Amino acid sequence: MLIYDQSFGAAMAASQREATRLRAGEYGSEHVLLGLLSLDDPIARDAVAAQPTFTLTTVRTAVETDLDDLPHLERIGISAADVSSAPAAARTLTPANRHTAEWQNALNSASVKLNQLQKSGLLPRERRMSATVLWLAILEPAARSAKLLRAAGIDPDHIRTAVLQHLTPAGAVPPRWPAHARPGLATRLMQHAFTRLNVST
Repeated sequence: MLIYDQSFGAAMAASQREATRLRAGEYGSEHVLLGLLSLDDPIARDAVAAQPTFTLTTVRTAVETDLDDLPHLERIGISAADVSSAPAAARTLTPANRHTAEWQNALNSASVKLNQLQKSGLLPRERRMSATVLWLAILEPAARSAKLLRAAGIDPDHIRTAVLQHLTPAGAVPPRWPAHARPGLATRLMQHAFTRLNVST
């Protein structure tokens, strides 16, 4: 059984609020990104200090205008002005605990990579799962949140370095984030169970 600390719970509650505010029926990595920034915790402050354009206002605008999709929309004749003036969806759903497969995949990937660094002694182990893994998950290359950041001119890799520096003992160089990490059998089974329980279909 996974045990979460208060920072993890606060971040997920903030993510749910963001998804509800945007009338989303489920939450994805973009809502977790907004939730993390809205908490203004020490990691958020370190990340913003590392890249000052990485602000809640900038990211909120990117999410609300589907900035990552604009190049594709423009190719079929839909402009940024068309997107911003479009009426909001009529849904007023609260996403509860259901989330997108995209977010689950990013969380699975980041969890395995973080565990690899902790097992190798490059990062300290955590007694409880904290919001750290959420920060690392929203920066995974395949996550929509990372694509939104890149579309807004913000470098996810630069932010990840700031997050890893926050975890690294004072005076030490943060470790290189693994490009790939293969989960063990027990982890794969647990991730499969979480996906079936929590991912919207």
